[in-house]
Amino acid sequence: MEPLWAELINSDWHDYLGRGRDEDRLEKAAWLTAFLARWDLPELDVKDDKTRRRLRELRTLLRRLALKLHGRRPLHGRDVEEFNAFLNRESVVRKLQRGEGAYTLCYVPVKGALDAVLSEIAASFAHMLIDGDPGRIKICENPDCRWIIYDRSKNRTRRWCEGPTGCGNLIKVRRHRDRQRKDASRGETKRPRPNLA
Repeated sequence: MEPLWAELINSDWHDYLGRGRDEDRLEKAAWLTAFLARWDLPELDVKDDKTRRRLRELRTLLRRLALKLHGRRPLHGRDVEEFNAFLNRESVVRKLQRGEGAYTLCYVPVKGALDAVLSEIAASFAHMLIDGDPGRIKICENPDCRWIIYDRSKNRTRRWCEGPTGCGNLIKVRRHRDRQRKDASRGETKRPRPNLA
């Protein structure tokens, strides 16, 4: 599963099969509701135009920043200022709660749920910059997909997204079929192995 910030970026979906379809998943109330629940983010009015517009603005910024980092380019002052505007949206108060025999400290947003969501997504990107490795940001090598991925592999060799079916398998199948077509057009066929039994 991709990190929170990458999942928001990838909500701008492109048909990885190459049929030319695109989909803004922020426009799908069911997807947006599931996204918020998956990351334990505050509930939002998923049909509100302002909510979707602000999420799209953050998504556009995060994609631009991720592409810069992928290209080994530093983030400049204006990038950081625009990013900080999202990061600094949240004001919270702490609240002690008791539940099932244990105390927990929770943070209650003061400004509102949308500000809390925007700030939390921005914070996930900031944590990656500070604690992670921006050099691990990659773009799925399937030109039809273009998902932003964070390569957690030990040797940093991940090249494909882990989307619904995984582009790696899709590309391997395409390459295999291309080789078969080329072999067939040259009249080459694989001979069966002899039975040595």
